[in-house]
Amino acid sequence: MRTLLRRTAQVGTALLFAAGGLVATGGSAQAATYDGWDPASTSCGGTTSTVSSASLNDPYFGTYQGTIELRYNSGCRTTWARITLDYTQGACGNASAGHACAQATVIRNSDGRSYSCTVYAGSSSCYTPMVNDAGVSSYAQGMVDGAGGLKYTRTGSY
Repeated sequence: MRTLLRRTAQVGTALLFAAGGLVATGGSAQAATYDGWDPASTSCGGTTSTVSSASLNDPYFGTYQGTIELRYNSGCRTTWARITLDYTQGACGNASAGHACAQATVIRNSDGRSYSCTVYAGSSSCYTPMVNDAGVSSYAQGMVDGAGGLKYTRTGSY
């Protein structure tokens, strides 16, 4: 009887550890399903906020050109980048335009997974698809082409 009771306790303990492992990884595995998703197409609940931002400046003239933001949703546990220019993007992106279109990129620190968006002519902003940020950190990087050439600016990690 004592051996049966001990064996039952061992099996029960093993099952509890296994169930605990499933619960512990469940949120992270679910959030990973949002890699590459459009933040506007999900309804994860929680709150969405800008957790880090940086000014984009022309390196030649030192003038303000816009902002790069790292956005975070606590319901999905995801981040994405948003770039907002202080002007409407003119002709860009091809040899005849003479300069590159502004871009935003979100980068997950743990594995380098990244997604980008481009501010095309006639627009002044864009946002990237999301990356899972559960238990890891990410940052946003913005790129503008000014009189001084290409300028890359990044936010802090979150």
